[in-house]
Amino acid sequence: MKQISWADFSRRQMMKAGAALAATGAMSSVLPGQAFAAAEDDRIIAAAKKAVPNATEVTGILWSNYQRAMQPVIEDFGKMTGITMPKIQDISTFDIPQRAMAEALSKSPEFDFFHLDANMIPSLASAGLLEPLDEYMAAADFKINAVGDYAKFLTYKGKTYGITTDGNVHIQFIRNDLFGNADEQKAYADANGKQLAWPETWEDDLQAMKFFHRPEKEIWGSANLRDRGSSMAWFYMYLYSAGGFPFDDDGDPTINNDAAEYAVQTYLDVKQVSHPEASGWGTPQMIPRIVNGNAYSCQYWDGIAALAENPAKSKTAGKWVYGPVPGSTHSGKLIKRSVSTPNVAVVVNRHSPRKEAMAYMAMYFGTSANSTTIVGDPVNTFHDPWHVDHFKPGSLPEKVYTPGGMNAIRQNMTIVTPPIYLTGLLEFETELKRNISEAYNGDKTAKQVVSDTQDAWTKAARRIGKRRLKEEMATYKSLMPKNDLPS
Repeated sequence: MKQISWADFSRRQMMKAGAALAATGAMSSVLPGQAFAAAEDDRIIAAAKKAVPNATEVTGILWSNYQRAMQPVIEDFGKMTGITMPKIQDISTFDIPQRAMAEALSKSPEFDFFHLDANMIPSLASAGLLEPLDEYMAAADFKINAVGDYAKFLTYKGKTYGITTDGNVHIQFIRNDLFGNADEQKAYADANGKQLAWPETWEDDLQAMKFFHRPEKEIWGSANLRDRGSSMAWFYMYLYSAGGFPFDDDGDPTINNDAAEYAVQTYLDVKQVSHPEASGWGTPQMIPRIVNGNAYSCQYWDGIAALAENPAKSKTAGKWVYGPVPGSTHSGKLIKRSVSTPNVAVVVNRHSPRKEAMAYMAMYFGTSANSTTIVGDPVNTFHDPWHVDHFKPGSLPEKVYTPGGMNAIRQNMTIVTPPIYLTGLLEFETELKRNISEAYNGDKTAKQVVSDTQDAWTKAARRIGKRRLKEEMATYKSLMPKNDLPS
């Protein structure tokens, strides 16, 4: 007789068995959540099979680094529905928005989905590329159960256009072996006339970075990115926390003001505690420096916490402490703002004849059980927590990101902001990136950056259409946090 082990059962079989036992009262109180998760998956499968009764192959543009953690869920969905994904076009997530815009212009049905930054939704929806998902969600009785108002980051003019798989938010990283060292704390107090404490403001953070900036020991104060491609994430945090907002209610740019100048200057001030080559470094260069212990502090994507706490990949595992990002009192009160860019999500091509099949597969990625599988992959840590259930004690993501990391992610999700959530995101950001980069290299002042950017954005707004921007402003502003500080 063959001995049966748990390894003989698929993840889905175990969920369904748990649901059945829970219905008969045969299992503990842990199982109602599992039963609900199985029911959620079952509703999507039933709706998909009803809408798409025949075997169907879907394809799209997806970076293979993201695909690996999603593959078990893709295969599971294929077995249950006959909707499979045998191939993809492998393109970096950072290059997919431009490709998607090209597909929007051609109205091509070739790709069924795009896995990209959800902050492109206004641009792509207004270009007619995206299929609204609300009808499919209603058919499966599916809701996006994200922390706080994060589900709004997938909407545009009241409709839902994407399903998150990677809930990127910035969190604060501090080397606790330095920050928590009694001798270091005394030396800091002696040098600065105040106790070393968690940074409440960007100025507090910079002061601590200066103290721990020790290039001769291969430790730099900051590991914040300062390359042209990534500069915007930090600018948004600085601007929003200073009480600034890049447009007024009529769609006119409002970047030439004190708050924006403060944001640019704050960005530039970190240069004194950054590596001399930082302007040319992206994540491939900076992440190894973080996990190898070459920096004291940074605001960085939350996924790096999972990497930093992996002893097999990090020399600094167990040496970090995480928390809310700093803020600013520039507006007269302390405001803290994190940022989500890219918020990586699956969006569906409305021109695809297989859009129904793809919509249900997208929803399947976003269920409690399946998103936990994707986010909780201990090796392919590209998808970061976002679902309410990811933050439950003992969850798989908690094991990967650590309880301290998960608490920091949750806190920052309560103050998270989008980039420019309007049609023309890429055009607006290109101009600001160029100007900030020139200032970082010493060719412009902060005042010149905001003045030149205001002029460029005013021209871009005319090309895009002020009426369109004005119509989109309500959606953009609705994504902004209502609270000044993390909750």
